[in-house]
Amino acid sequence: MIGILFATEMEARPFLERVVPEGVVVEIAAAMGLEAARIATEKLVEQGCSTIINAGVCGALNNRLERGAVYRVSMVSTEALKAAVNVGVGFGLKKLVSVEQPVFEPERRRELSKYGELVDMEGYAVARVCEEHSIPCILIKGVTDFGDGNGKEDIQKHIDPVSETVAEALFRIIDGVSDDAAKPGEDGTLWAKLHSFTKVEHTIFSLPLLFAGAWIGAGGMPSIRALLLIALVGLGARTFGMAVNRILDRNIDAKNPRTQNRELPSGKLSMAQGYGVAVAGLAVYFAGCALLGPTVLKLSWFPLVPLALYSLLKRFTPLCHYGIGVALAMAPLGAFVAVTNSLSFPPEVWLLSLFTFCWISGFDIIYALLDIDFDRTHGVRSIPAALGPMGAQLVAAITHLVSFAALVLLWMSVGGPLPFIALLVSAGAFGAAYLQSIPVHVRFFPISAIAGIAGALVVLLG
Repeated sequence: MIGILFATEMEARPFLERVVPEGVVVEIAAAMGLEAARIATEKLVEQGCSTIINAGVCGALNNRLERGAVYRVSMVSTEALKAAVNVGVGFGLKKLVSVEQPVFEPERRRELSKYGELVDMEGYAVARVCEEHSIPCILIKGVTDFGDGNGKEDIQKHIDPVSETVAEALFRIIDGVSDDAAKPGEDGTLWAKLHSFTKVEHTIFSLPLLFAGAWIGAGGMPSIRALLLIALVGLGARTFGMAVNRILDRNIDAKNPRTQNRELPSGKLSMAQGYGVAVAGLAVYFAGCALLGPTVLKLSWFPLVPLALYSLLKRFTPLCHYGIGVALAMAPLGAFVAVTNSLSFPPEVWLLSLFTFCWISGFDIIYALLDIDFDRTHGVRSIPAALGPMGAQLVAAITHLVSFAALVLLWMSVGGPLPFIALLVSAGAFGAAYLQSIPVHVRFFPISAIAGIAGALVVLLG
């Protein structure tokens, strides 16, 4: 059940005048202020709400924001305590400050702007109650005024149309929350939980690059047996790496609102099951390597080191994103060895490995934009946390330029119109990674997969 809290009837009216979706409970606070909001939120908790949304109007603490715009909140703090609660992650979310008295004085507004971009009178209380009860909390606020001398007049003038806009956004959010709750496998069969834990479908990241490395080694299409065994090795390595990553990061994931519902921190899978998945992936990996021959088996330990340890890097260095790059860059090198039993790598396979390294590292930097506030608050090292969104995207762009340069050199070595089309598709995907209108999670998947697969096709089609 979803609980929605409004501070006033005026803010709630546009939402209540429509058909309230089934499974949604609405509560209106008895008065303005943090204490009234706390009491109203406790009522929603007592009614069994599994997600609570605080919707309403707010003031803007800087003039870069737009009157009438509706914003999601990433973190909310109070004027007096300067304590904070994280309530959301994502690019473009705003920080909110909750106060006991309305803000209409420029000096007070200037001071509050050090801690956030929005100001209201109830958000912190709602977030704190949700945190105490481990209930997901969403804060959605529409701007009516700018906390200045015209604030009282602006609120009265704009509260109705802004509340209409908030209501429209609220229905979309409710649909999203309901869809997430209805997804099969969240609390379903063990098979569904294991599938969600391993995300086997993301093997699409590495298979084309594995095949491209094998293509270079064979000077064309390798045998079907070799390709099937290489795919088996890739599946085992991906499963092992994903499981170890989830195991090592379980405590960090438990604190992050974006990841706290993952299988280990949420308790959907036990630690024994997590280790079981890792061992199973390792067994598949070694079995495939053994069938590919003694040389591959002897060298099979080398890719396991970055696969097992790259997730630890975020504890020590913001360059952690390049750890996953190293892990995946070994895929085409390993596939080359699988079909040649040789370590004499030609320039083409080194270029493919460089493309892979920079491709996935750059996209991992972009993906980390989702956690920039959490990482800074909890001491997790990342390039976005160290340099901010613009600096991080600049580093990612430079990394991707190197990746694309390697791909151009690859195309020059193979030539042909079809590889050139694949080169253009990869270039388009790299460019789309920096379109701010595209959500970050979409830029990471599937756009990153398109860039990588198209890059592999430059070799495969040549």
